[in-house]
Amino acid sequence: MSPLLANLYLHFTLDVWLSKHYPKASFVRYADDVVVHCTSKAEAERVLETIKERLAEVKLKIKEEKIRIAYCSDYRRKGSHEVVKFEFLGFSYQPGARKSIKDGKQYKAFAAEISQSNQKRIREVIREMRLWSNTVVEVSSIAKLPNAKLRGWIAYYGKYSIRSLRNTLLMIDRRLIKWLRKKHKIGYRKSVAKLNLIKQANPELFYHWKMGYC
Repeated sequence: MSPLLANLYLHFTLDVWLSKHYPKASFVRYADDVVVHCTSKAEAERVLETIKERLAEVKLKIKEEKIRIAYCSDYRRKGSHEVVKFEFLGFSYQPGARKSIKDGKQYKAFAAEISQSNQKRIREVIREMRLWSNTVVEVSSIAKLPNAKLRGWIAYYGKYSIRSLRNTLLMIDRRLIKWLRKKHKIGYRKSVAKLNLIKQANPELFYHWKMGYC
């Protein structure tokens, strides 16, 4: 089912139905991917079974391999469960350490990070950019191709996943260091120093520099 058809069909089949029968259970859906928030595992299992029954009425079926009942563990929810994370729209929602903006202390939060599969995909795109083998051009020309990709990645992932996105985008700087070594035939330390000078002279040359992801 295409995303457009899924939105049209599931709006009435699922969205309206969920709002009517489970008004206290918040949910979010994009095309045929749905996340339903419940207050207990028992409620989650009950809602899942009724959703299956509802979809069966209209000749639809959930893909069993995509089903997850996950426990959103954080500093308030201290129970245990075999599944404590799930993926949705390129993000992995999972427990992790965060620093409080009030007192700087760390606490356990349930938050979004770029999923491992999407981090891998971004690194593969960076690695496969043909520009890294061209040492004839200047660094200003090198910046044009990745900047188009960087704008999209930062716009999508940057709102909720700054830390993991920064770690992923550091690969561009590492690639630039290798490129500078080849272009100028210098060692690692000199290429790092040269990259730092380029950043100081033109801090907005690469979009992730401009946005503070470096």
